[in-house]
Amino acid sequence: MSRVIIYNSKTGHTEKYARMLSKELNIPCYSYKNIKVSENDEVIFLSYIYASKIMGLSKTLKKYKVKVIIAVGAMPYSKNYLDTLKDANNIKLPFFYLRGGIDYSKLNFVFRKFLPVIGKDIAKDNKNLLELFKNGGDFVTKDNLKDVINYLK
Repeated sequence: MSRVIIYNSKTGHTEKYARMLSKELNIPCYSYKNIKVSENDEVIFLSYIYASKIMGLSKTLKKYKVKVIIAVGAMPYSKNYLDTLKDANNIKLPFFYLRGGIDYSKLNFVFRKFLPVIGKDIAKDNKNLLELFKNGGDFVTKDNLKDVINYLK
């Protein structure tokens, strides 16, 4: 039995975190689309968020021994948001949230048009969030993984 990382990434932010974590912990990481994991492996699962849902989570939980769940999204960290994600995804395992970002160049036409519109409603009067939903942004840093790494070592 060994530990592995499975990641599901739409625009690359989750993949960046998965690769950083893989390097730091010296364990393999596999894309959700190309999984090479035995049923005995302990899985650290990272995925992006869409409408408060962690994409691919339920399927991964059914197939593998997931030990830690890490969600990656554009929103800044807050305890309320963390609780919302836990409730929306019925999470009972150790759980972390990492801020990723928005990369419009990697989204399809529908998402490129839809996200700025709903972003205005989500951001309300928060200028930083309005800017993020307007132009995109990348908040991935190794420092964001600090708590995850401390937990997993």
